[in-house]
Amino acid sequence: MTGSMKSVAFGLVLLLGACGGSKSTSGSTGKVSAIEAMGVTPPDSPWGEMSVADKEFYMIGKVNPIMKELFAAHDAEEFAGFDCVDCHGEEMREIDFKMPAPSMYIVPPEGTPGHRGMLSTFPEMVKFMQETVTPAMGKLIGVENFTCAGCHPSAPKTKG
Repeated sequence: MTGSMKSVAFGLVLLLGACGGSKSTSGSTGKVSAIEAMGVTPPDSPWGEMSVADKEFYMIGKVNPIMKELFAAHDAEEFAGFDCVDCHGEEMREIDFKMPAPSMYIVPPEGTPGHRGMLSTFPEMVKFMQETVTPAMGKLIGVENFTCAGCHPSAPKTKG
């Protein structure tokens, strides 16, 4: 078992124990925080060198619980059912979980009218994605300068 697999297995044990346990390290909720339990840290092996199975276990055991926690903290009602499809799209199995997911919101290029429209229409979500989600995801998979385009398709910048 690789180091990443051991970390994920440990995290799963902690999370599974939290489901029925009465101990709490995150207030009065009765649940152990995924972030407290596992930390927002990269995998033991470089992401690009991990096997498909190791990536799957890492995503299920570490990335999903941490991202679920982050999204729920942002908007518990909207993201109450957060799971893989929220990032990988409805077609995730058909596309073998390739990213960016084609069905995700297309992020317009910076400086374009579409980008300005996105910023004015979804200011809180854009701020949350830029300040919380993107840096956390980059750390979790060990990718420096992780951008929106890691999950979202980007519209090509047109000359004009």
